Amino acid sequence: MQTRQLSSHLGVEVSGVDVRQLDDTTTAELYGIFVRAGVLCIREQRLTPEEFLGFARRLGTPIVQIYSQFNLPDFPEIGLLTSEDSDSSGSGKRKIRGTSWHTDASYYERPPKVTILNAQQVPAVGGDTQFASTSAAFAALDGVDQTRLKDLKAVHNYQSSRSPRQLIARSDAQVERFPEGTLHPLVRRNPDSGSAALYLNPIRIENVDGLPRAESDALLDRLLAHCLAPAFTYRHHWSAGDLLLWDNRSILHQANDDYDWRLEKRRLMRIMLEGEVPQPA
Repeated sequence: MQTRQLSSHLGVEVSGVDVRQLDDTTTAELYGIFVRAGVLCIREQRLTPEEFLGFARRLGTPIVQIYSQFNLPDFPEIGLLTSEDSDSSGSGKRKIRGTSWHTDASYYERPPKVTILNAQQVPAVGGDTQFASTSAAFAALDGVDQTRLKDLKAVHNYQSSRSPRQLIARSDAQVERFPEGTLHPLVRRNPDSGSAALYLNPIRIENVDGLPRAESDALLDRLLAHCLAPAFTYRHHWSAGDLLLWDNRSILHQANDDYDWRLEKRRLMRIMLEGEVPQPA
């Protein structure tokens, strides 16, 4: 196994491993690297759906993904992210997913702890995914800010009125399963690493509980701008076969739709692992 740091605050690349043949020791070593790095990329893993699901199960419990229209047939735990996704209205209009900063499904009472992607087909240029470490960003705040933020909670909805993009409409059953107004700490503790991280989600957080709206908006805007400073970010250029994991408890991400989808295709399989109820730091 060879490792290489991807940026100063987050991300490690691993090569020389075949995840189809992992033993318990190597699995634990990989997970330890992931916990420390926040983002882990294992190169040259061209997996079948069965192999992808088998790898994910070594790290946790895959969840059934809520957008069933994008799930792989016969594999409800595996979603597809493709350049040819369309909306659910029947219009055939192209649906571009993930193109603003967020962490996955923070409106769940138990948001997924890890998201895993396996790149099957990617454009030569563009289509990158960007990441930001909210744990490194929190550590860089002064002590007064840290102490104040640890006492705050935020309201997470399926779609915040602050969201920069329109999200996919949910079915009545999906709304009933995940009601609005989930309350999570603004700074959460990662039970794997023990570290504290800002728990932000620009598409989900409606407001900071107990603050006047203007003060809440100003605080959330300031914290997001802080998290997106170049020192805390990494931009991943995909290669086919990349197996990439990130920690939703301490990482923000966004996809980039900056390639010609009429000429080049992008197709990735996605699995999310069951998480825990967020606890304050």
